[in-house]
Amino acid sequence: MYNESEMQATEPIEERARISVSLTPDLNAELNKRAKETGLSMNRTILQLLRAGIEAEREKKQRLEEMLHRYRECADPQEAERLGNELGAMLFGR
Repeated sequence: MYNESEMQATEPIEERARISVSLTPDLNAELNKRAKETGLSMNRTILQLLRAGIEAEREKKQRLEEMLHRYRECADPQEAERLGNELGAMLFGR
């Protein structure tokens, strides 16, 4: 996770963009709860969650690419089938 001082040091104010986002009431309540628990502002809480989500997506994509490479290079039919099943589960949630 990122802390507030790290964000301030690496993101000068003039390089930030302001956007508006509409939240559902349940998501708004969850964000408020999380902000209170962490002692961060709602804005900082949203930034932390966005960064964590982007990083998780990046890692998922990397794992998928690595598994696809292993699948393509696999000579063992049983291992290829196992990897194919894992790829299917990653892509389609089976």
